[in-house]
Amino acid sequence: MTAQHDTGSSGPGPGSNGRGSGGAGSAIQDPGDLAARVGQRRRELKLTQQEVAARAGMSVPYLAYLENHLATPTGAALRQLATALQTTPEALLGAADRRAPGPGPQSERPRLRAIESAECYELLAAGGVGRGGFDTTDGPVVLPVNFGMAGHTVVLRTGADTELAARLDCRVAFEVDRLDEALSRGWSVLIAGRATRVKKEEQVRRIESHTHVEPWAGGARDVYVQIHPHRISGRRIGV
Repeated sequence: MTAQHDTGSSGPGPGSNGRGSGGAGSAIQDPGDLAARVGQRRRELKLTQQEVAARAGMSVPYLAYLENHLATPTGAALRQLATALQTTPEALLGAADRRAPGPGPQSERPRLRAIESAECYELLAAGGVGRGGFDTTDGPVVLPVNFGMAGHTVVLRTGADTELAARLDCRVAFEVDRLDEALSRGWSVLIAGRATRVKKEEQVRRIESHTHVEPWAGGARDVYVQIHPHRISGRRIGV
């Protein structure tokens, strides 16, 4: 992302009437997917637009505009919004996608605790992106994969010509984590189990209707894989 000094922003301004722009400040030239990130972060915190707007000192119409349009807020407005959403301007702009997560400092008095298995499954229930680890002839491999959950079973989709498909009915490790860099906190869940292919058509249809796993990689991903946990553990770090 690039930045330049500007005298305002495009779209409704942060003032109470939701129109115009205010004051000199550093504006983001290329907002990218700012709208999606603002809305996603607000929903993660379970906040209403009214609550975020009040925290950021901007009008509700302006916040709604930011969540639904390609806008270029001033640097000051972006910093206020990031503070209200307990994150950083860089995270809202997607700059963090260019580096590995977690380079920031630790929080004050960090506390690491184990997560019980029931809570681990609750954290995984919504699905998302995890990392599958398995052995190959060239050594261990860890790959990011989209996943869903069918009860306590992890469900993946892969292609018939992939390394994972060629090595099914094998022992695997599966890990999922979530990090909040702004607050230096997060959690991770680790599963050890066995990966098997779903072969019965009726079982495939049932899994499709319940998990809706859509691999980001696209292409033909017609092999459904189940990971049956033998062991699950988790850790959470916070204050």
